[in-house]
Amino acid sequence: MPGWHLFVYRLPSKPSSARVAVWRDLRRLGALPLQQAAVALPADHGFEARLDAVEARVTAEGGTSYRFAVPGDPRLEAEWNALRGQEYGEIVEECETKFEREIEFEIFRENLTASEAEEIEADLEKIRAWFARVSARDVFGAPGRERAEAAIARCAALLEDFERRVFEAESESGPSLAPPAPLPWGETGTS
Repeated sequence: MPGWHLFVYRLPSKPSSARVAVWRDLRRLGALPLQQAAVALPADHGFEARLDAVEARVTAEGGTSYRFAVPGDPRLEAEWNALRGQEYGEIVEECETKFEREIEFEIFRENLTASEAEEIEADLEKIRAWFARVSARDVFGAPGRERAEAAIARCAALLEDFERRVFEAESESGPSLAPPAPLPWGETGTS
């Protein structure tokens, strides 16, 4: 069973920006929070160099840190996988509640423009980049990866359909330069 890095740090209370920056760096690494200012990361999975950078930042901000090598522990692996599973679930939620609904709404209001297609494509690229970050941290095969991949594939198919609709609309009447119809929140445009 692979070992772990236990990283414990202390930073001055002021300025709080240093504590926030270190927290953000550790979150981007996917570090498993154990308690305040104490995290665990799997050893031998490419996290060492990035953890070195966090450690250097703590020192540069006037703090202290300690890194301990600890043996493998099935509880840490289970919690690591649970955290990755939660992240995969959030990706699925992003796909189902935001991305898919955005396309439905733009079709409903007939906002079939190239600029809207480009905006939606950028949203899909953000989701794919998020998935890539999570899957890079998923070193133990957490549950939920396949569901997230399927949700992203559905989003890609919806985008492809939306782009087809835009192409057809622009082929019929040329690119639309008119702004989309304004619909105040809560109204659907039907009587």
